Amino acid sequence: MDFQPYRESLEIRRRRVMILTACSLALIFLLWLTLPAKSFFAGMFLGGLVSLYNVLHIARKLRLAGETALAGEGSRPGLGLTNRFLALILPLILGIRYPEQVNVLSIFLGLPLGYMAAVMVELSLIKSGFGHHGRRG
Repeated sequence: MDFQPYRESLEIRRRRVMILTACSLALIFLLWLTLPAKSFFAGMFLGGLVSLYNVLHIARKLRLAGETALAGEGSRPGLGLTNRFLALILPLILGIRYPEQVNVLSIFLGLPLGYMAAVMVELSLIKSGFGHHGRRG
């Protein structure tokens, strides 16, 4: 079975989410360097990094699950919830261990960054009509 159109569609989405999240992380990093609230922006940066990892990890797992479903194979792999939770623990440990360098609460503000980027990319693709060759009616 040909998975190429499916892979290309997911690759476009993954690349756009990665670029959008990386730009947001670069902005947070610049704010971290220039503004006096360094611990706040350090936490947001760490939360954003975890968010980017989680979004890329779930995108990979969804691609594998989609290919398994398209191939008609029986068992599907999990989505790696444990790995994504474990990725969150590291910045929290850093925030608890070094509270003057990393604000723990701002880590939680950075966590939705990748997911917001994914929603924005998907909405922009829907608005542009990407992947819709005709209307059903």
